[in-house]
Amino acid sequence: MDYRAIIFYLALLLIVGAVAELFVRMKGIGQHQEKVRGVIVVRKPRLAPPIALLIAAIIAAIATIPR
Repeated sequence: MDYRAIIFYLALLLIVGAVAELFVRMKGIGQHQEKVRGVIVVRKPRLAPPIALLIAAIIAAIATIPR
């Protein structure tokens, strides 16, 4: 197996992981609730890191399509 195929399959794995991470962050699964004076404070999820990873993985997958 050459290096292009290995990089391609790793990029596909990263795409699946980034999509799963986006889903988890958007749904708020596993997020701790923070209370300030008895009121629950809702924090916006940080979506920029998984979106950046998703874009980089898509570019890597497109650039290394095995032939």
